[in-house]
Amino acid sequence: MVRAGGQTLVFDLGSGAVRGMLRSGLDPLAVDRIFFTHLHPDHTVDVVPLLFAMNYGAPEKRTLPLYVTGPEPFLRFWGSLMEVWGEWMAGDYDTLVSELPHECPSPIDLAGCRLSWGPAEHRSESIAYRLDAEGGAFVYTGDTEYSESVVELARGADTLLIECSFPDEAPVAGHLTPSSAARIAGEAGVRGVVLTHIYPAADTLDLVSEVSRGFDGEVFLAEDGLTFEV
Repeated sequence: MVRAGGQTLVFDLGSGAVRGMLRSGLDPLAVDRIFFTHLHPDHTVDVVPLLFAMNYGAPEKRTLPLYVTGPEPFLRFWGSLMEVWGEWMAGDYDTLVSELPHECPSPIDLAGCRLSWGPAEHRSESIAYRLDAEGGAFVYTGDTEYSESVVELARGADTLLIECSFPDEAPVAGHLTPSSAARIAGEAGVRGVVLTHIYPAADTLDLVSEVSRGFDGEVFLAEDGLTFEV
């Protein structure tokens, strides 16, 4: 979740995201914009309970529009969701759904920041996102293996939220290991990284130390409730 320009932006909604917001003292009903990196369930499934809660769990009816955006073919994906859950997800407010091409033709101006994106190496539709504001730049990779387009997107960013799924000794296509996460961060020249999307195979590793072998900036391990100011 990112707060910028008075708006609340969410990037991906995996299982438990709504409860995670509540535990962290964040209001899931205050979300203004949702952006998806790709269509795997561990990045999308909580959009259903979130919209259900907006329609049935809010003390007052929502009046502000909700913007929901994802990479092509997001409109087809969203249409399928609406066929199954539509009557419970559709509120009285405007839900403005859009999809992004794989390559960013030009950045999009949002309240207090500018959004750009680029291809990630995971699924055919996968993209990573970047937010630029007066105070600095934030990049979220979503799922990816090493990708020159992600390096370019993250160039000079202050904070890089980057996946680090598997050990170097047991890499999996479409995902990063400590050394490949460090390579992206180092080549992009970012100030600091936050490691996320960690599978059980890498959960017992000292990931901060392993990534620090190949990257000399700050390294943090993501955990629920962790906050940063960019």
